[in-house]
Amino acid sequence: MPTNMKNVIADTFFTMVKQKGIDKITVKDLVETCHISRQTFYYHFQDILDVIEWSARQAIQKALDASLSEEDPEQAIRKFITVAVENHELIQKLLQSQKHDYIERIFVEGLKIYLLELVRRKAPDLAVNYEDAEVALQFYAYGIAGVLLDHCGRSCCDPDKLARQLLKLLHGKLLPIEHIRV
Repeated sequence: MPTNMKNVIADTFFTMVKQKGIDKITVKDLVETCHISRQTFYYHFQDILDVIEWSARQAIQKALDASLSEEDPEQAIRKFITVAVENHELIQKLLQSQKHDYIERIFVEGLKIYLLELVRRKAPDLAVNYEDAEVALQFYAYGIAGVLLDHCGRSCCDPDKLARQLLKLLHGKLLPIEHIRV
């Protein structure tokens, strides 16, 4: 039995998602396609949602590592956008399922982790209290998730332009609201 059975199960699952959608896949279908026992599946995962969550965390960590290896923040964001563009079809299929709320939560949580790690590594001296940081992370994670899901599915998505725009937004320069009177 391969030592990377979790990867085998997850890869097989996502191949199946592309073919027939998440809502039609059962553990029985998955173990038959993987040629493993149910016991092997349940040794590695609790259920189908656990496969999705584990895979999302792996993908986010991979994107995070690639992104944060860049010195320039714009290049870091561009790398993350590129991963979203490359996986947009799969992300859309997952979001079209009955479990779309759960999938969206995983996606947003992944972005929060990404942004928190980005701040920790690129601005370690930044002093923000916990409550403010939590609100900011949540705001940006939901906003960036919405932008990525909207833009990355377009055939004309320009990762360079989107990276510049998101960086301006993060720096408060895209729409400087301090000039808006309420």
